Amino acid sequence: MRISFGDGRVLVWGVPVLAEAGALARSVVFAWAIGADELGRAMILALALRMVEMATDVGVERFILQAPDGDTKGMQAGLQGVAIMRGGVAALVILALSPCLAWVFDDGPTTASFAALALCPLLNGFAHLDYRRAQRHFRYGQMALAEAGATLAMLVGLVPAIAVLGNHRAMAAVLIIQVGTRMVLSHLVAKRQYEVQFCTKTLLRSWYFGAPLILNAGLLFLAFYADRLIVAEAYDWATLALYGVAMQLAILPAQIVGRAAVSLVLPTLRMALEEGRLSAVWPRILVTHMVLAAAMVVGFTLLAPTMIDLVYGSELRPSLWLTFALAIAAASIILRTPYSQLSITTGRTGDPARANMIRVITVGLAGSFALAGLPLEAIAIAAAAGEVGATLRAVHLVGLARPLEKRVMI
Repeated sequence: MRISFGDGRVLVWGVPVLAEAGALARSVVFAWAIGADELGRAMILALALRMVEMATDVGVERFILQAPDGDTKGMQAGLQGVAIMRGGVAALVILALSPCLAWVFDDGPTTASFAALALCPLLNGFAHLDYRRAQRHFRYGQMALAEAGATLAMLVGLVPAIAVLGNHRAMAAVLIIQVGTRMVLSHLVAKRQYEVQFCTKTLLRSWYFGAPLILNAGLLFLAFYADRLIVAEAYDWATLALYGVAMQLAILPAQIVGRAAVSLVLPTLRMALEEGRLSAVWPRILVTHMVLAAAMVVGFTLLAPTMIDLVYGSELRPSLWLTFALAIAAASIILRTPYSQLSITTGRTGDPARANMIRVITVGLAGSFALAGLPLEAIAIAAAAGEVGATLRAVHLVGLARPLEKRVMI
């Protein structure tokens, strides 16, 4: 069966856009309601949760799309067991790290605030994977209901959480609301009965598939978020808020593209590979991402300073050079996205990590710039250099790969 690249386009792009718009709205409300310093502390809470999530992500949601038997009830039940175990491990990691994080950021969130985040991976582990399985067949209605409903629940709970808690602790509350709502909705929209199996074979298969992705996730954390940790430690909370807002807006399009790619590009490449059409499908996907990357550089550089000033206030307005460097970084991530999906499709799950190793080098460079007291623009330039290098490495790795048919055009 031949599936059009445009099938489900509104939902595939609309849901990530809504999710990222919700995260953007959340930061705007926090900025106006609790101020730049408290916004910086709230960002550290979200950052800590993201760090643990990425460090324990064995790629269950991608494996159910990529595996030949991912559509079977047995595999789905086994992967739901893996998800529960992963959620439990992540929750324990957060609890163990909470005192350390509170100590590192001595004037930041407390141990209790960090520990509360453990509920997020624990709840997420009990999500029904049926809405992910449906994406194998390019059906996105279940995913839209679960993801969009969770985002809306977070937005509804945002103002009450800030009113009750009054500071950065509201971030933990709304994150728990969002994850918990998505877990409940995943069961409500599921077509299959929820079953769980703790199968050693499935666990090993998911581990062999996901272990390289865990390494890549760690590298991605360094790529996406380590700069903000450096800024938090070397500067003040208000400076972190400024850099964090600019970075969030820059990365937002890249994250939308990345989430859409998992839902659309990955199954498209898998089907094309099975049908021997990979070389025909690949150029169209690549050109699309090139256009998106070019639009990102021009649009963000020109519009971001004024937009941030209007939405967040002049205190958080970035310089033109800062936005240009961040735009280059985000555009490189967008351009790298199809190469990462192609690597996963052809079973080369270690390639994204190999590419992102380039980015790790520039994290140390950013740290050196911060210790030297250089301005934020230097941190952003280091980030851009790392992302460009990682993308060039990803292109090189695809050139070395030999899929099941003739070498893919790059």
